[in-house]
Amino acid sequence: MFTVISAFGLLIAAIGLWGFILPKPFMRAMQTFVLSSKGLYIIFGFRLLLGSLLLIAAPMSHYSTLFYVVGVLALFGAMVTLMLGPDNIERYMQWWLLRPAICLRVMMLIAWLLGVVLIYVSLLSIN
Repeated sequence: MFTVISAFGLLIAAIGLWGFILPKPFMRAMQTFVLSSKGLYIIFGFRLLLGSLLLIAAPMSHYSTLFYVVGVLALFGAMVTLMLGPDNIERYMQWWLLRPAICLRVMMLIAWLLGVVLIYVSLLSIN
């Protein structure tokens, strides 16, 4: 289970790094993906699966509080993703595209850090 969580962390870190290096092209690519017929549901499923895995793994982890907090936030994000729907998500992404590149880079740096932390604490919990 911790190996799967590490894989999720690797994906999150890679996305964060991509967005940090190329913020505007990244946001345009994400906008295209999210507004595709299945993109919103893939993001919902990703957040739902990650949140569920973190909550299930939390009691077995050395960092259970972190796993609980990030798991609940991921589940909350999954629900918000569906509740907002494609139109509001598109407006949200347009809003981000109007921000300076430094704002996007800060957001992506946070995503990268989250991915790295998930990898680190998952690997520590494997032992």
